[in-house]
Order: sequence, then C-alpha cells, then structure tokens
Amino acid sequence: MQPSPWDDLQTDGSAPQVMIDGQTAQISTGFNNQVILLQPPSSASKVIGILLIIWGAINAMFLLLAAVGWSSSDIREEQGITTSNIILNSVSGIIAVATSILGGIWMMNFQRKGVYLVLIGIIIGFLFSIALSLTGNTDAAAANADMNEEVVSGIAIGISAVCSAVCGLIVAIPLMISNNGLDDSKLFG
Repeated sequence: MQPSPWDDLQTDGSAPQVMIDGQTAQISTGFNNQVILLQPPSSASKVIGILLIIWGAINAMFLLLAAVGWSSSDIREEQGITTSNIILNSVSGIIAVATSILGGIWMMNFQRKGVYLVLIGIIIGFLFSIALSLTGNTDAAAANADMNEEVVSGIAIGISAVCSAVCGLIVAIPLMISNNGLDDSKLFG
C-alpha cells in the first residue's frame, strides 16, 4: 500500500500548511434581481436645445442683415452675387433657422424628433453649401489665392463637410448618452 499524499503537509523545518475549505460569502441586497439605480435624466438634451435656439436666432439676424445687403444692386455687383446665389442662400438660411429653433424647442422638451429634425437640417444645409460652392462665383477667391476655381470649390466643400460633421456630432450627443431622457417620438409617422 502506498502512503497517502495528504500526510506530507508538513515539510522538515517549516510550519504546517493550512487549507481553507468553504464557499465565498453571499451578500444579500434584499432583492432577487439586478439592482438598477435610478437617476434623473441627463440635461444634455436641454442644454443643446437652448444652444440651438440661440444659434437659430443668430442665424435669423444674419439672414436679415444679408437681405439688407442684397437689396443694393451696387453691393451685389461689387461682390459678384447673382440672383441664384441669393435664392440658394435665402432658402438655406430659412431652413437652418427653422430646423434649429423648432428642433431646439423639441430637444428642450426631451423629444427625440428634435434631434432628427436638426440632423436633417444639417444635411440639407450641407447640400445647399455644395450647390453654392459649385454655382457661386469662386473666380475672385481663386484669383486672390492664385488657384484654380475647381480647387477653391473643392476646398470650400471640404470645409463645409467637416463643419457639418462636427455640428452633427454635437447635436447627436443626447442620443449617445445612456440616460438621455428622450421619449420615443418619431419625426415621420
């Protein structure tokens, strides 16, 4: 018969080794399921909604100032502004003002459709900026920079794309927060 391996727990000149037998402690919270701590909803939607309303009001003032400048034919000739530029700028400005103010009000009331409305407004504004840079008079800017007109249009479109992407990310912050407090309202339907 072989000796038991458990009998050799003590080596020569050392203290006996201790073995712990048992289970880990079960901490009872009084609940049988997962505990979820409730917090008030994040105020990010409200803050961004207020900033959008302020942005829409500033855009409205600048649109009115531009309309005053466009009323003078001397200023239009000096800056090379055509009627199509005025129409595109006016429609783009009205859409930007309307979507930012209405979307900001909806976001202040924690309605998800406000975020979607402002994002659609940013996309439409980007499309109008592409149309303006392609139909606009870029020959003066190209002559001042010693560049080709297509390069100046491409740079303008690139800057507009970066600005639109940053604005879209800022507006989408309430969608990225876990406890955003937004309702399930939909823009269409």
